[in-house]
Amino acid sequence: NNVRYISMKRTFLILCAAMLFPIFAGAQSHKIGIVDSQKVLSEMPEMKSMQAELDNLAKKYEDTLVQLQKEFQTKYQDFVKEQETMVESIKSRKQQELEDLSKRIQDLNNVAQQDMQKKQVELFAPIQTKLREAINKVGNDGGFTYIMDASQMLYVGSGSEDVTSLVKSKLGL
Repeated sequence: NNVRYISMKRTFLILCAAMLFPIFAGAQSHKIGIVDSQKVLSEMPEMKSMQAELDNLAKKYEDTLVQLQKEFQTKYQDFVKEQETMVESIKSRKQQELEDLSKRIQDLNNVAQQDMQKKQVELFAPIQTKLREAINKVGNDGGFTYIMDASQMLYVGSGSEDVTSLVKSKLGL
């Protein structure tokens, strides 16, 4: 009985070792590259164009918001000065105007934020695709099994290769 148990234990260990061997043997043959995508993105001219377009859009919204806020301030100051002498119906109407203007300012602010986010996603998508394609080319050309982003890495050992300059080269940077 003891012999049979030892034999089964030995068979189990041999099977485990046989299953794990390809995993460990294969792990040493993987070629791993590391790319600093943030650095590459910061040097891409498309990112500068995207930022300029976003800045222009933000400026348009900001100008409109500033104008509405000035209008609100002026109407509010006038209301405060004259409220004591106003007829109740006019006073009520002026208060409603101020509330409506305040709501328009809030609505415009919300629309501006949503538009800015939407525009950023729209403009960034082709840039991200271009970067991904360059990384794929470097991976295929260099025979890499994996290319990982440097910002996601907690540790980078000597067995990895920094391919940031290769990706930049593929992008013409």
